[in-house]
Amino acid sequence: MGTARLQNLLKKKWTEQDVLNMVGKYEQTYLGVAKNDRIRLGGASGGVATAILAFALEHGLIDGALVCRSRVFDGQRVRTEFYIARNLEQLLLSQDSKYVQTRFVPEALRLIDGFDGKLAVVGLPCDLTVLKKRIQRDPQVAAKIVFTIGLFCGHNTQPELIDSIIQKLRPNANSNLTNYRFRIGLWRGYSLARFDEDTVIEKQSAYYNLYQNLYFFCQKKCLYCHDHFAFNADIAIGDIWSYHLKNTNIKYNCLICKNERGSELISSAHDAGYIKLNPATIEEILDGQARGAPTHNNTSAKSQAAARFGMNIPDRHNRKVKWHQYMVAWIIIFNYNWSMNKKYSWLIFKIPRKFLKAYLVLFKGLESLK
Repeated sequence: MGTARLQNLLKKKWTEQDVLNMVGKYEQTYLGVAKNDRIRLGGASGGVATAILAFALEHGLIDGALVCRSRVFDGQRVRTEFYIARNLEQLLLSQDSKYVQTRFVPEALRLIDGFDGKLAVVGLPCDLTVLKKRIQRDPQVAAKIVFTIGLFCGHNTQPELIDSIIQKLRPNANSNLTNYRFRIGLWRGYSLARFDEDTVIEKQSAYYNLYQNLYFFCQKKCLYCHDHFAFNADIAIGDIWSYHLKNTNIKYNCLICKNERGSELISSAHDAGYIKLNPATIEEILDGQARGAPTHNNTSAKSQAAARFGMNIPDRHNRKVKWHQYMVAWIIIFNYNWSMNKKYSWLIFKIPRKFLKAYLVLFKGLESLK
């Protein structure tokens, strides 16, 4: 069976209820890229979030943008760090995917409280839910926030995974890590680790994401979450994984304008020449997230599977669960629990990669079923 025919066979049909459950209310949808090549080529995807922030800073709409970057600590550990960018050079430090735990409440909220001026905030869906609650009860914070950008998110990962990967990449026991990028380049891209003495090791992004995509070392809070497309953002931005775009020489972002403020900002950034937009339907965007988004949103399946492991995950939707949805959720909960077992978690890294790849094919195949 040809690839195109198989894709058509597995193509999902999205109902209005599907859209409401996964996306919530929205106004406009696009595919887009940053027009500045430096921004576009430096990002994990099309660079649109950075371009919008650059537009807002350079046109005086905001005084700063709260963003997140990866940093190396002690030559050993890759961790995330929130900071407030005030110009393009500082914004560029935040580019790149970050598949590792962030600390929005202790770090980002402190920065917001201490900032005197107009602020944009970029965060994961769960971060913006926390921020919304803070805005509702604190008028001073509400007055600072001009707009928010939410990043599509399937789940985040505990630091133990990246620590183990760095150990596998380290040229020798005394090598110090100086820089690490999770994913750069077109389509799936590659990761890059730089050690002292300019030793550079490049791997396909799957070297890390093979474990991450199977929910090994997933953050526990992500198991309870159903917000893939940032319900509480003004603009939601993420990747599009549609195969007809695989061989293009530009990697696009999906954009979902959730309200009038988001739509006006996107339109202004486009008119000012910061971003290029192509019209897209919400169905196209869901097609580009057709496996991860439904899995993330399906708390009914996760609730049923978790009960088999003695865990209580609240069912937000009370949907009928199909057998393959249950199996996907069961794998997620099983892999999470395996990771958390200190006695046996080390065995995860002893599994030959060819077996892990077969495991991921099974997992993604189950996710693809209608």
